[in-house]
Amino acid sequence: MDEFRTTRQLRRDALVQDALLFCLAFTIGALSYFAGRGLHALMAETTSDFWSISLSDDLLLSGLLAGEAFLIWNNGLRQGTRGHSIGKHRMGLKVVDVGDDAPTGPWRGLIRGVAMAVLLDLSVAAIPIGLPTALRRLTPESLHFGGAAYLALLVLVIPLLLPTGRGFADWLARTKVVRAEGADA
Repeated sequence: MDEFRTTRQLRRDALVQDALLFCLAFTIGALSYFAGRGLHALMAETTSDFWSISLSDDLLLSGLLAGEAFLIWNNGLRQGTRGHSIGKHRMGLKVVDVGDDAPTGPWRGLIRGVAMAVLLDLSVAAIPIGLPTALRRLTPESLHFGGAAYLALLVLVIPLLLPTGRGFADWLARTKVVRAEGADA
């Protein structure tokens, strides 16, 4: 059945699977923070500040950081060394060098993964309700990225809407997504 689907359709399905795994990592990160903060409150025997407004911001931030770490591993290091993320592997796709169709290696994979994590973080910053992001939390107020957030959102969304075969991360790491063959399929 997959032989009748285009690489673009398979790539979108792989993105959905990787996004679900990102959500799982996000949830684990947020629950870990919640458990750690709850344990700290119990040990200190003060629960008055446990349910403060900062709890929701910290839960979102810790979930986002865990999700971005997963993204860097799955779409960066794993994809660079093995040739595919978990979703791409399940859909029979692999990420290869534009020139020789070989896996890109861990360093170029890491560049690809970090680029995707930064774009995701900037895109979350584009949501106009002030969600906490790693770049917002870790940089001084004067360095917050206003227009760059909307540009990052466009860079992530346009390859999904237009019939281009390569997104920004592919262009940056000189990679392309192809159908896997043999043992990699």
